[in-house]
Amino acid sequence: MPLLLTLDASVFVASCHRREAEFGASRALLSALSEADVPLIEPALLPVEVAAALRRADNDPRLAREFAAALLSLPQLTLLPVDERLAQRALDIAIAHSLRGADALYAAVAVQYGARLVTIDGEQLQRSPEAVGACRPEAARKLLKA
Repeated sequence: MPLLLTLDASVFVASCHRREAEFGASRALLSALSEADVPLIEPALLPVEVAAALRRADNDPRLAREFAAALLSLPQLTLLPVDERLAQRALDIAIAHSLRGADALYAAVAVQYGARLVTIDGEQLQRSPEAVGACRPEAARKLLKA
């Protein structure tokens, strides 16, 4: 089965902040993805969540808007609307795995499409359903090489 990834917003946000522990690994993964033909399947919430986090962290609305625009222009990116079916799956995952709402939504997308979930969020790594094979950016980059 071909590799399909769901990247949590934390990976994109970390790639913009040198002070983040996962800055280098997140940036390296995004760089590798730009050269790989690996589809990214994401909840439609992704650009909103990333832009909001960047705006709040950097107090720079221009950076937030530009990064969101660059994100939306990724050719391998597919954004999924949060319909009733996906919302129900996220709800079930949130309750079963004690995940926060947005974290459960990313996990639900990964479960629904058989994608690997990539995150730097410790709770999301530990609590996500086994089926998503949650991993950090460095591990995902190694998957791209395989």
